[in-house]
Amino acid sequence: MTRLSTFPDAQGATAFAAHEMAGALRDALTRHGSAQVALSGGNTPRPTYDALAGLLDDWSAVELWYGDERCVGPDDPESTHRLVVESLLAGIAGTPPIEHRVRGELGAEAAAQAYERELRARVAAEDPASPGLPSLDVALVGLGEDGHTASLFPGHAAVVDASGALCLAVHDAPKPPPDRVTLSMGVLRAARCCLMLVTGSGKAQALARVMAGPDPAVPASLLGGDRLHVVADAAAAASIRKD
Repeated sequence: MTRLSTFPDAQGATAFAAHEMAGALRDALTRHGSAQVALSGGNTPRPTYDALAGLLDDWSAVELWYGDERCVGPDDPESTHRLVVESLLAGIAGTPPIEHRVRGELGAEAAAQAYERELRARVAAEDPASPGLPSLDVALVGLGEDGHTASLFPGHAAVVDASGALCLAVHDAPKPPPDRVTLSMGVLRAARCCLMLVTGSGKAQALARVMAGPDPAVPASLLGGDRLHVVADAAAAASIRKD
């Protein structure tokens, strides 16, 4: 069952998400000496990345991946890589983690294929319940007002892609830029822990639909299950049914 943690304000939610991520990374480092984390873009997670930087003493065995990326250059204001450089990486004093950047400037197809090769080479498939899928230790995802997560948008073939691909090219995204690369739903579902950080009243209806159960029209709802932990502020959680 999907776990839900709510907080009075966005500051509380983002701080809690940082501590949850740090705990998952510590567990992974203790368990097998390395940790694999997928990060999301947008404005919501920036405070979480700012806080997370100081919560691990040693980042050298952590590898950073991206749940999705826009097909832009690394210095573009829309780039998730740039967000992470300016927040998480800027706050780490010692040896930085290994960052696996999506090379969005190559174009969606070429970038997706290159990222899939890198992911297969670096992250083992260790979960018998998800054969062939890399076992990320923790994935941080967001939620759009339309119910999308990563770059898995309602009505797009990538949501229900059955090709077995780990990374997918996305075109005609309903918000700019239109060309993107995203991890597949299967990869996100296979993460040992998937944290969905949601803040603001504009996400309330979408979050209520996520918590109501799986619905292909709400891609983020397909992440639901024992591994999904939704972290929300009171405004975002306001429309969830209290049964």
